[in-house]
Amino acid sequence: MTMKNTLTLRNLYLFLCIVLLLLIGYKGIHIYQKIEAMAQAESLYAQKKLVQAEEWYQKARNNRSLLYKEDLLASRLQELGPITSMKESLSSLDHRLSQVGEAGDFSGFMNVYAELLEAEKKFSEQQGSHASYYDEIASFYGIPDDVKRTFLQFIDLFTRRADELLEEQQYEDNSFKWNLLRIPDSFYGSEKQKDEKLLRLFQRYDEMVLTRLAGAGQYADLLNWSQSMGSEYASRSISAAWLNRKADELVYAMLQRDVQREQPAVFAAHASGYRKYLERNERKNAEIMAYIQNEINRWVAAADRMVQSQNYEEAIALYAALSGYQDMSGKRQAAELAWTIHDPIRLFHMAGLKGSFSYVSGGGNRFGGLAYAIGVDEGNIIYLAVLNADGSVQLFQNHDYPSDVAIHEVSVEESLSAEKKPVILVEGSAGTDLVFYSAYEARDSNLTPLFQFTAEGYQVLPDKSLLVTNLEGVSPDEIAIFERQGDQYGFTGYQVQYTDIDIANIEGYPNEKVRFSVHIPQGGYGEVIAERNGYYIVLRGDLDFPAGSPTLIGTFNGEYQQLEIPVSSQPPASPDPAEPETGQVDGDRLDETENPSDPVTSEEINPDDVQQDHSESSESAASGQITKVPVIHVESIE
Repeated sequence: MTMKNTLTLRNLYLFLCIVLLLLIGYKGIHIYQKIEAMAQAESLYAQKKLVQAEEWYQKARNNRSLLYKEDLLASRLQELGPITSMKESLSSLDHRLSQVGEAGDFSGFMNVYAELLEAEKKFSEQQGSHASYYDEIASFYGIPDDVKRTFLQFIDLFTRRADELLEEQQYEDNSFKWNLLRIPDSFYGSEKQKDEKLLRLFQRYDEMVLTRLAGAGQYADLLNWSQSMGSEYASRSISAAWLNRKADELVYAMLQRDVQREQPAVFAAHASGYRKYLERNERKNAEIMAYIQNEINRWVAAADRMVQSQNYEEAIALYAALSGYQDMSGKRQAAELAWTIHDPIRLFHMAGLKGSFSYVSGGGNRFGGLAYAIGVDEGNIIYLAVLNADGSVQLFQNHDYPSDVAIHEVSVEESLSAEKKPVILVEGSAGTDLVFYSAYEARDSNLTPLFQFTAEGYQVLPDKSLLVTNLEGVSPDEIAIFERQGDQYGFTGYQVQYTDIDIANIEGYPNEKVRFSVHIPQGGYGEVIAERNGYYIVLRGDLDFPAGSPTLIGTFNGEYQQLEIPVSSQPPASPDPAEPETGQVDGDRLDETENPSDPVTSEEINPDDVQQDHSESSESAASGQITKVPVIHVESIE
């Protein structure tokens, strides 16, 4: 064995000896500690300091270095079992209180605190003579001080939280209030001190929140927040009178500002919101509600005046604004109707028509509707729009009016219109002095043509037939008759404008159109001689008079013409002494100026003059006589 090996083994032996000595020393110390623990425990036990004694007995039991008075130790621990149980429970609660308190978990802390109170109650009821040691054990762990310190920390935390929420403008989280309320009164000093402190804090916070909401124009949020907070307080039996007082104050100020700024719509919305707020809270505020109604009435009166001055658009806008507070539908509809009657083109727009319109007119309460409008568009399409009672618009139209005819007027044909079937009359240019008349009857969403003609004018008779004057293509003297035949009017003839007479009575109808029958011995153009029963006349007119016995229409204007009439055809008559003599005529021929086939000279004769001349010579009596006969201007031959 070398020197090196010898030194190594010796060192090892030396190390082992040292370790052994340390173990023996450590064991000795523990043996001493156990003996001392038992001694200390017994001493405290003898002094009736059972809590401290139980602690030393536990130390002695946990020291397994020596079996020393084990029976006595077990007996003592069994006797002090209730104290051990309380210590274990309170120790656990103390540990948990520290954990949740340090974590800032208020709800967790309150739960543990509730368990602590429950434990105190249980131990007080169940542990008999050892119950008196509960406070001592709690103090042993410092539980009362820990609880107080933690609650005070939470009070400070939640008080500061109110300011933080105001700064962050986060008004929905009010848990800090309810947390402060959960903290027992004793940690505020007393119940009174708690109420004073918290109510003062809550009022300051609530009023600040309401003021900021009002300042930001968050009117609905203001009322909702006030109501919600009031409910929260009521559920906790807290009378927060400041909420209603502050809310009313701010609402009144906002309503006054709306009035000053002439913002009726905003005012109505604010007023309506406040009314509902009062209803939800089952309370009243006569002063503010009276102010609201007075301002609403003032604006309603202003809108009524606008309608009277035909400022319909602004009136309707004002009614609409005020409808946010009270029912304005009646006044608004009346204004809309008045506007439509005043400006009927609105009906076309309501019916969805686009473009421009001409000759627009209308009225109210006609044709089964509240209002109506008529007019034409750029394409000569004719429209009738009727506003129904339900607000819908019934549209009638016609697309067939000639596009090349210029329209001069569109109107309602009053004489032909019925309550549910109006007739629209369109007057257009005919290129002459005449008018192109077109009438349309409203049926089945269409304007159905009723009549169409060009004339100087027309008249509607009581039986709804038409007398048309100067109808195009007809003699200006004729008056055409149009009568309804089914759905349209048609020509049925001319108006009778003459009197049927016996030609012998012609002189009794001066300047009147008459109809008569005569015999024309010899036809001709322009002027012929005719007779009937021996009564002679001269017929004139731009007509080709046929020989025979036609019926004619003409007028006697008081003109006479001298004419030679054969004696054989002259009816007997007494001489008229007032008739002057005329010259002799040749029996075989007449004077050139008295040839019946040519016009003869005429002169005005007194209508009382008789046709026969009794002063003629005896020579003329053998072949014929000169007679003054009426001249009739013929218009037509039937």
